[in-house]
Amino acid sequence: MMMQKRKIAQWLIVLVFFLASACGSQITPPPTPASGEMVLGIATVTPKITEPSPEPAVQTTPTADLTAVETEQVVESPSICSLTDQSLPVSLKSKLLDMINHDPAPDTDEPCTTIVPGDDHQIGQMVLTLVAPFPTVTDGIETDSLKSFWQTGDNTFIDRLLVYPYGMEALTWLWGEPKGTVELMPHTVQDIDFADIQMDMIKEAWISERTWAIVAFDELHPRWKVIALDGNSPIQKSFDLEHYALTIPLTLYNENPTRLERSFEYFAYPKFEDLMPFSNYNPERLTTVILTGVTAMVRATAVGMDERGIQVPGEDLADVLKEADILHISNEVPFAENCPKHYRGNYLVFCTPESYMDLLRSIGTDVVELTGDHFQDYGPEAMLYTLELYAKEGWPVYGGGKDIFDAREPVKMEVNGNKIAFLGCNAKSPNFAQASETSTGAYHCDMDYMAETVRELRSEGYLPIVTFQHEERYEWSPNAQMIRDFGIVLEAGAVIASGSQAHQPHYAEFVHDGFAHYGLGNLFFDQYGIAEYTDWAFIDRHVFYNGRHISTEILTIRFLDLVKATWATPEQRIEMLETLFDTARMWWPGEEPWRKQ
Repeated sequence: MMMQKRKIAQWLIVLVFFLASACGSQITPPPTPASGEMVLGIATVTPKITEPSPEPAVQTTPTADLTAVETEQVVESPSICSLTDQSLPVSLKSKLLDMINHDPAPDTDEPCTTIVPGDDHQIGQMVLTLVAPFPTVTDGIETDSLKSFWQTGDNTFIDRLLVYPYGMEALTWLWGEPKGTVELMPHTVQDIDFADIQMDMIKEAWISERTWAIVAFDELHPRWKVIALDGNSPIQKSFDLEHYALTIPLTLYNENPTRLERSFEYFAYPKFEDLMPFSNYNPERLTTVILTGVTAMVRATAVGMDERGIQVPGEDLADVLKEADILHISNEVPFAENCPKHYRGNYLVFCTPESYMDLLRSIGTDVVELTGDHFQDYGPEAMLYTLELYAKEGWPVYGGGKDIFDAREPVKMEVNGNKIAFLGCNAKSPNFAQASETSTGAYHCDMDYMAETVRELRSEGYLPIVTFQHEERYEWSPNAQMIRDFGIVLEAGAVIASGSQAHQPHYAEFVHDGFAHYGLGNLFFDQYGIAEYTDWAFIDRHVFYNGRHISTEILTIRFLDLVKATWATPEQRIEMLETLFDTARMWWPGEEPWRKQ
């Protein structure tokens, strides 16, 4: 056993008295919640260490020949168990390794200390998530439903639950031994990358009926859909950590009371302040990006804005849109100082008065895409005027600009430690995108340049989001050119490729480890009733954490008229998600129906 030694100078008689007064500690097994109760959530971690009572002062009569004696005091090592013996998510193992690499480094002799679920002397927390395959319509369940499945096997929602060892240990501490069908999946396998292990669980859920899983918050993957518990979800800005059922408190356990006490002291070591709290959830590392579809404040939409109020088109959506760290708007139409008053009709040359900027302000716009077909409708003066207005608001733009170099330049942003870049182009005829070395306009897609730029952004640590103004189709399926172009940028390393051109929604799928949504539908445009699905639209909320894209939420809106959209009702939302997911593009690769015929 390794021992830590520290030299101290004391009077011999005081040392003898101290050794004679030493007292022991009582061994405490891993705590178990009483009657299912637990303490949820912490803001900061301060281990509670019971200090020995101060010794009474010792009165001595000094003698002339009494000399100071230098001796050694032996201090027990905390003896933290090795990472392979810790049932923790990868991030918490990594944080523990960072601690062990600091001074003082503990040994791993038996009996060693493990980190376990428990609220006695809490040193940290582990946030778990209930997840389902991405093409799942259900958005949330009650905590009692999950608890009932665990404790009784009630299968109202699911037949099987997949868990990693840390999830099994945590939920057993919380709710007792499982009675439902709970399958333990390996979390660490020698010489196998965790990404591959993670994909094994995801695939098992995707290809199985009514199979969900429990995973750590920071081990989320875009192919999972996070299922809210009691309306509370850790991927949303409104997340209530303290009252979330799967916020699991963590404590320490060692059968040796002295080593246990030393372990608590070790976790309180001042050098570890930057590593605390010991948690896999930090809201300051979470970034949300909302992508939207077509904005064109013209024709009947503009008439409605003039008659009912400029902010009316977005008033029902604004609270959610403003909540995003980055709100993307694809405004296809230039602002013009001489823009005439709008009227209802089918004309196709567009401009927007400056006063309509108030709608974009009211929803919290952060970045503007300029790949639209109509950016050049009122000439270079209007385009330059538009760029000037955006610059005054502090809104970066991409996909269009004062020349081709400006237009094709990506927008780079860093929010809460996540580096995110936006890149866009117009994939239609060059007549719609005429930016050149000497002319203003939208950027026409050069797919070699787009792919190379994506690779450069990844090398700089950015997570690229690529948006297209692509072919307009009044049907759900993308065409071959869209599939090709989206695939090129996703294969190059884009995490998301999104279609900004669609006047009705298109299907989505996962391609080359990225998320492709070929068209979202309109945000602000008078297409209500034009075709069967033009009153439907999606808004995609993407979640980033610690430098990874971890989740996507599909938000659903329905147009009330030619002016305004609102959130879909629960019944409408079910219909919209069922339609979006009713495609072989949402089957696991190799598991498509035709392959099994």
